[in-house]
Amino acid sequence: MASNNQKKPEFSARSADPNVMTSTDFSFVRKHWYVGIKVLALYAIFAILTSSFSVPLWVNWTVSIILLILWVYFDYTDIYKLAMRDYNVVKYGYIEYDPKRGLKTGLLAQIPGLVCVLLMCVLSLGSGTWSDLFSVLWLVFYSPFASFVGAMKMAINTSVWGYIPFYLIPMLFQPVIGYLAYKNGYNNKGIFYKLIYKSRDKDKRLR
Repeated sequence: MASNNQKKPEFSARSADPNVMTSTDFSFVRKHWYVGIKVLALYAIFAILTSSFSVPLWVNWTVSIILLILWVYFDYTDIYKLAMRDYNVVKYGYIEYDPKRGLKTGLLAQIPGLVCVLLMCVLSLGSGTWSDLFSVLWLVFYSPFASFVGAMKMAINTSVWGYIPFYLIPMLFQPVIGYLAYKNGYNNKGIFYKLIYKSRDKDKRLR
């Protein structure tokens, strides 16, 4: 009888997916990877559209900055939404709250990029072709930084081992983004939260 009177958890608008009561670290890591793929698609479209003529250097840098802004925005909002959902999952006792989850999953998401850098360096001792292959694979996750890495290579004429810092610097972004997005999303803070609820309030008024 007591079970009939017990209220089922009511998910608020904070929940990104009220039908799923689990939350795994891999779901966060996967979001980080998807962002890289989405921005790479935009970068590929730009490359295809400009393949038939020479593009000024400032255009390349402008596009790279725009893609970087989109990369940060997509990554932040995706993790923010997952953090909003985690609030309810924690609230009803399905998982324990981990304030460092955004940071940890952001670090885990860098593993493929780190593997690419290591293989790129090791294989450069033998076949340059295989080294270049992993350099391209690295761009799958960090395409907005292509112009930056290319400029550093031109400015500093050294071996692949000398380029390692320029490939590692972009890997610092997502752990920081993940930490801030998770913290703000879980605690309902930030501009993104205000924009969401302002939009929802407007929809309610229209109804």
